[in-house]
Amino acid sequence: MAVNAVTSTTSQDSSVNLAKSDDLDKQAFLELLTTQLKYQDPLNPMENTEFVAQLAQFSSLEQLWNLNTTLQTNSQLTQAMHNSMISSLIGKEVYAYSDYLDLQDGEPAQFSYYMDETAEASLIVYDEDGNVVNRIDLGAQEAGMHDGEWDGTNMSGEQMSPGSYIFKVAAKTGESEETAVDTLMRGIVSSVRFADGETTVMVGNAPIYLSDILEIKAP
Repeated sequence: MAVNAVTSTTSQDSSVNLAKSDDLDKQAFLELLTTQLKYQDPLNPMENTEFVAQLAQFSSLEQLWNLNTTLQTNSQLTQAMHNSMISSLIGKEVYAYSDYLDLQDGEPAQFSYYMDETAEASLIVYDEDGNVVNRIDLGAQEAGMHDGEWDGTNMSGEQMSPGSYIFKVAAKTGESEETAVDTLMRGIVSSVRFADGETTVMVGNAPIYLSDILEIKAP
């Protein structure tokens, strides 16, 4: 009887040690099952139904483990393919929703805008601090897409330094009634950024989200 008591205590200690882990992974389950078989009471072996149930649990755990590994591999492969495809945008011209103007040395800044209806329009250019740099009358513009360029001068006719500017197209159908105008940026993709789960393409110094790109043109 004393021997049986020692065996029982050893079995309980082993079960307690294995139970300390919060996460029962495949290896831990196998060790638990092996330990249970090793220390079971020979005079009262595990019932067949109980043993089969534990084997079924182990089988389910094995399948889930393999499925999780497969999903992780597929996710990494999909991400690699996505990054490769996005990188192919480098060197191509894109139209995208944006209010950036990329002024480069010796070149005018390209921009586009879409008007819902015919209206009198004007281009307003701001510096990065929000100060008005220039205001240019565009005249009567029909509804639809329009392309334009800013020569980089301010209201005094002075050439501004290359860099990033903000633009707005204000349009009115009457003396005070304004109409909606969507501003777009045109430019060549210079690089692609992958950071914090977000993918952006750089057009000049302007970061553009993929969801904001409307059109891609070959060089």
